Amino acid sequence: MNLVDALRAGAAAGGWLDRPAYEVDGALLTHAEVYDGAARVAGALVREGVRPGDRVVLLLDDGTDLVLAFLGAVHAGAVAVPVNHRLHRDELRRALASARPALVVHRPGDVPPVTGCPVTTFAGLAGAEPAPVVPRADDDQVYATFTSGTTGVPRLCPQLHGDPAVHHRTFAVPALGLGPDDVVHSVSKAYFAYGLGNSLLFPLMSGSHVVLNPEPPRVDDVLAIVDKYDVTALFAVPTFYGRLVAHPGSELLAKLRVAATGGEVLSEALEGRLMGVLGDRLLNGIGTTEVGQAFTHNTRAARRVGTVGRALPPFEVRVVDDAGTPVEPDVVGRLQVRGPTVTLGLDEDGRPRRTRDWYATGDTASVDVDGFVRVTGRLDDVENVGGIKLHPLEVEHLLAGHPLVREAAVCAVTDDDGGPARLRAYVVRADVPAGEEPVGDAELAAALTALARAHLTAYKVPRSVVFVPSLPRTGSGKLRRHVVRGWRA
Repeated sequence: MNLVDALRAGAAAGGWLDRPAYEVDGALLTHAEVYDGAARVAGALVREGVRPGDRVVLLLDDGTDLVLAFLGAVHAGAVAVPVNHRLHRDELRRALASARPALVVHRPGDVPPVTGCPVTTFAGLAGAEPAPVVPRADDDQVYATFTSGTTGVPRLCPQLHGDPAVHHRTFAVPALGLGPDDVVHSVSKAYFAYGLGNSLLFPLMSGSHVVLNPEPPRVDDVLAIVDKYDVTALFAVPTFYGRLVAHPGSELLAKLRVAATGGEVLSEALEGRLMGVLGDRLLNGIGTTEVGQAFTHNTRAARRVGTVGRALPPFEVRVVDDAGTPVEPDVVGRLQVRGPTVTLGLDEDGRPRRTRDWYATGDTASVDVDGFVRVTGRLDDVENVGGIKLHPLEVEHLLAGHPLVREAAVCAVTDDDGGPARLRAYVVRADVPAGEEPVGDAELAAALTALARAHLTAYKVPRSVVFVPSLPRTGSGKLRRHVVRGWRA
C-alpha cells in the first residue's frame, strides 16, 4: 500500500482528519486538507512528467509547501528527496548530481545548480486536478535523505514505503508516546531523517499538531513557539538545548511533556544542566540516517542518566572489538545495530542496498548489564598527539562544563615547521552571568588549561586555546569536525 493511503486511512480510523495538522505563522492545515492538497500536487507532478519511481528533489523551507510537495511526490509513486537548500552551492550541486532527480522543486527566487533536469517552484505545481494514489509495495522506495556530512561526504539513503510504520511503532509510540493531543516542534529540519520523522511522518501517524518554522532555528524563536502554541513535544540536538536552558525565558520549557534529543553525544555536565530545567522529560537517544530513525532511546518508563537508552525492538545493538568479537558489558568498543530498515545507500542501478546483517554505526560505545547504551564518541573523531591516540570528547566535555564556556572542540594541529602535533581547543564563550566581572580571554584560557591539567593526563591537556564566535555545524546541529581540523588559528 502507498504510504499516503496508509496515512489517510490511519487518520480516518483515528478520527483526526478534521483536526489541525500543520501551522506556520498562524496559517493552518487540517489532516484532511494535507491529503487533499497532496493529491493536487501529485496531479501536477504527473503533468510535469514525473513517473512512479522517479526522484523529486525538494529544495524547500520547513513549511506547508514542503509537506504537500513531499506527500504529493509519494502520492504519485515517486521518491521524495528533501535537500537542504542552504548548502554551499558546490555542495548542493554534488547532492543534486547524486540524487539524479526527474524534477527539482525549489523556492521562488532560487536558481538550483542543475543541468538537464526540469525545475519548478511550488507555485508552478498549482492548478492541477487531484490524481489517484499510485499503488506501491512495501519494498518500493518512498523517500531518501542525505547523511549529515559530518565527515565531509553526504550519502543518499532511501527508505521504503513500509519503513515509516516500523519507525512509528518502534520509536514514536513507545519512546515518545506521541498522540492527537500533542503539539510538536522540531528544531532539526525535515531535510534530515531525524527532522523528517519528527515533523512529518510521526505526527501524521499520531494525529498530532505540528508547528513549523521556515527560518533557521534561533533560541528566541523556539522559545516563542513553545510559548505561543503550547508545544508539548520538542526535538533538538543537545547543544541547542544547552542554549535554550541558558537563555532568559527558559522557564517556558516547563510547558513540554517530552524534550527529545539526539544527534550527538550528550555530556554529563550538559545533561545535568538540562535536567535541572527539564527533569525526566529529557529523553536522549541515538539513530542514523541509514536506519532511518532512532534505534535506541530512553523512555519515561526506562531511562538511565548518561546513556542513550536501550535498543528499541525489533532493533538490536551490540558492541564489538576491533576484530568484530562482542565484548563484555561496560567495555568500550564499536557500536553495531541490526534491524529491518537498515539501508547502506544505493547500488549502481539506484536500488537500495539493504542489509539484515550487523551495521557498524561508527560510534564507540559500551552496553551495561541492563542493556543501556553509553556512547563515548565517533571512531573518526580520534586524534593522534605525539603518537598517542585520544578521543577529544572527554576533553571537550570537561571544558564545556566551565560556566563561561558554551561549547568547545578539540583537535590536533601541526605547526608549519612540521613539528609534533599538539592539542588545541577552540572555545565558544558563554555570557558572563549578571553582576559578575568580565573575564578576559587570556585569563579564561589559563583557567581552562588549569582545569584540564587538574583532571586529565598530560597528553590530553590542550597546549593552546583559541576563542571563536561559533563552531561549524551541519544543518542538524552536529559538529563538522573535519572543518575544525582544517583551521590553522
